[in-house]
Amino acid sequence: MSNTQAATTAPKKDATKILAWIITVIGVIMFITGIVIYGGVSAQLRAQAITVEQVTADNPGALMGKPVAGPFTALAQIHGIQVHTQLATKDADNPNGRTFGQIPQVASSNGYTYSKDVPADPTCTGSNCQILHKAGDVMTSDDMAAWAVRGTAQQSGFLQASLLLSVLAFGVAAFIAGVGITVAIIGLALLNVGRKKAAAAAIADEASK
Repeated sequence: MSNTQAATTAPKKDATKILAWIITVIGVIMFITGIVIYGGVSAQLRAQAITVEQVTADNPGALMGKPVAGPFTALAQIHGIQVHTQLATKDADNPNGRTFGQIPQVASSNGYTYSKDVPADPTCTGSNCQILHKAGDVMTSDDMAAWAVRGTAQQSGFLQASLLLSVLAFGVAAFIAGVGITVAIIGLALLNVGRKKAAAAAIADEASK
């Protein structure tokens, strides 16, 4: 190999090697970032001291009693909350439970008395409506039950949404870590190919002398 050829190929080899190292480092950083995010979400969940509740007495669930600190325990807790909410919000017309929007809203701020006048006709507006319950009157047992169940459904929705966000965060962290490993392997493969090519070129150069 002539000196001119060596001078032109050397920078290309150096550039390829540098690029391979950059790819490898990026992959390692992504992997570490994913692990850190995963561990951070897990630590925050564990700090809440939540344990997976039994789904039902007959079918408590394989993860019952485990601390919620990962995606599988979080999903198990979500399932438990869903079943409990269905049981708490069901009625004769909805044996599988009701959502927050399906439960009638009751005009009360404390669940014991009405906070404003309730017209006999819910669609009636204005001052000429016949008043069924006056503000301050003690609520009927049905309205008390509806007020309590609506609060249960609302809290259930908040809890499920929060846990689903943590599951999503676990998934994103795992994805980042997985992509990082893949990128790092590609970088290392490029480095290995570069070394083999350099060794082959050195052997060929020695043979041509």
